[in-house]
Amino acid sequence: MPSSDHHVHIMGAGMAGLSAAVRCVEGGLRVSLYDSARQAGGRCRSFHDPMLDRIIDNGNHLLLGGNACVFDYLDTIGASRLVTAAPDHFPFIDLKSGENWSLRPGSAKLPLWLFLPGRRIPGTRISDYLVLKKLSSAQDQDALTDYIDPTSIIFERFWDPLCAAVLNTDAHEGSAKLIGRMLDMTLLKGPPFARPFITPLGLSATLVDPALAYLRQSQVHVEFGARVTSLSLRENRATHLDVGHKTIELSSMDHLILCLPPNQIQSLIPQVQVPTLTRPILNVHFGLDEEYRLPRNAAFIGVINGISQWIFRRGTTLSVTVSRADALMEKDTDELSDQIWQEVAFAIGRPNIPRPPHRLIKEKRATICQTPAQLALRPDSVTRWKNLYLAGDWTNTGLPATIEGAVKSGQVAAKNLLNSLT
Repeated sequence: MPSSDHHVHIMGAGMAGLSAAVRCVEGGLRVSLYDSARQAGGRCRSFHDPMLDRIIDNGNHLLLGGNACVFDYLDTIGASRLVTAAPDHFPFIDLKSGENWSLRPGSAKLPLWLFLPGRRIPGTRISDYLVLKKLSSAQDQDALTDYIDPTSIIFERFWDPLCAAVLNTDAHEGSAKLIGRMLDMTLLKGPPFARPFITPLGLSATLVDPALAYLRQSQVHVEFGARVTSLSLRENRATHLDVGHKTIELSSMDHLILCLPPNQIQSLIPQVQVPTLTRPILNVHFGLDEEYRLPRNAAFIGVINGISQWIFRRGTTLSVTVSRADALMEKDTDELSDQIWQEVAFAIGRPNIPRPPHRLIKEKRATICQTPAQLALRPDSVTRWKNLYLAGDWTNTGLPATIEGAVKSGQVAAKNLLNSLT
């Protein structure tokens, strides 16, 4: 184990920074963690909304059984019990036709479920699913439409919502390789790996607060309101950086992991190539006075032919997620909320309920745009400076920019640092 004289400074306390800090602590390093915000979690956090008078997440997220990095992280921080397995199917509703159905895949090795019309997506054929395994060999330059007919029913009812949820990118331009990698880890490994998990207590209570408690118990220095304003590099080392109103000098025993958005990395280190395009996500939270069930009593449901893409239920809160929401960012908030509520009211079978109190949240740079061209710009964790590492869901993890990708990026950065010390 490396000497505790080694000190790693981690900039950014989102999921990448938290997972990097946890892994560095496990490796015996002294750790300091900084974030420019007043709280940890980055784009994965909860807060009390005074208008709704309840705790809401800034965005909706599902975990899947195949998210090995996230579950390893949860085990380490003692939070595995805080996630709950949802039913092993993915419900959908088509707002145009009124149909609703559930996708419940079976065995990946012997996919007999494909021969049962009731288990397939309505309007699709067995042959539509043969492409699933072909995506495992997709190359960096391949788009999803190189493999799937964009005019097909399965494109509309499966690939398009999947690409929005996983890549936050239009399915007509999304990376086939990233979708293929996600499917390899989940659906194609079998039902336990594709099973959805939810966080009933919220993102912060599940993924953030237990990590901070673990780190503080391990004597990690955690500092908020500390933004990195400059970084000095000489030859093959980072030598010092300005954080807030102080300068941190980096000795030969000091190391640096930057878990910052790509635009901040570009500003601090212009020599590093980073993705240049981002995509927004919009979330609307509706606070009701009583609980209303989604079709099939689901915890969440996918929406076809609507503005809404996913509706999540947590008690008396119904939350809607709209990915790749570029066209909605400048739209009138009140009008948009009305339209989305009409879709939610239809989904719960109560079309005449007036719009309840709500909170609309726009994340204008929620993720990078995950096209083949942008995939080629994702940098590795290791840099040309031997004490400087990168992490973030936008780095070259081989995974989409999801919670799993963010956690893996932090773990990889920590592993690379620890390996350099042995």
